[in-house]
Amino acid sequence: MVDRLGVALAAALCVTVGACDLKWGGSETEQAETPPATIETPPAQEPETETASDPEPVEGAAVSQNSQIDWEAARRDLASSNERSTSFNIQSGSSAPPVPVLLPSGPVRTASADGPQPQFRPTPDGYYAFYPGQDYTMTVNGTNVVTSAESGSTATRSENLRYVETTTGAMVSFSRYGADYMVEFECLGSGEEGGSCISEEEALSVAEEIVISGTQ
Repeated sequence: MVDRLGVALAAALCVTVGACDLKWGGSETEQAETPPATIETPPAQEPETETASDPEPVEGAAVSQNSQIDWEAARRDLASSNERSTSFNIQSGSSAPPVPVLLPSGPVRTASADGPQPQFRPTPDGYYAFYPGQDYTMTVNGTNVVTSAESGSTATRSENLRYVETTTGAMVSFSRYGADYMVEFECLGSGEEGGSCISEEEALSVAEEIVISGTQ
C-alpha cells in the first residue's frame, strides 16, 4: 500500500516537473532524438571556356603576289632590238633585276651638266630609274608584284598605256612580259600641279619610246 502510494506521488511529481525518466518492470521510455538535417551543397560548376575561333577573312582585302615573267620573250625582243643605248650599264643573267628592264631609248637630256644626273637602282621586286629634267623629273619603275582585290582573283592588267593625271604631274602605266611598269612625271617650279607641265599626248609619247634595255 505504501509502495503504491510512493510510486503515485513520484509520477505526479515528474508530470509536474517534466524532467523524470520513468521505469516500470525493467522497461525504459527514452526520448527519441531527431538527427540534424543534412544540407547538401551542389557541386560548383566549372566556368565555361570559350574556344578561340579562327578570324574570318576580310572581304575585299588586297592580296599581293609575284607574277610569272616571260623571260624568253624578253630575251628575244632584246636580241632583235637595235635601240639599246641607255644612260646605264644594265647587268644581265642572275645579277639582273627580277623583271625585264624598260628604259628610254637614248640618253636623256638633263637640266644642266652640273645638275642632278640620271640614276638607276635595282630593287628586290624590280628596278627604279630617275631622270631629272628642266620642266619635270621622270621616274620609270618596274615590278613583279601584282596586287589583286581578293585572294585568288587576277588583277586587271594590259599592255595598253593608261594615262592618269596626278596632284604633282602625270603617270602612265602598262604591263609587259608579266611585269608592271609605271612612268611618272613630277612637275618642277612653284605653283605647278597636275598635268600643267606636261600634256597627255606628250606623256604617252615618252612612255611609248621606252624599250627593253636588259634582262636575265
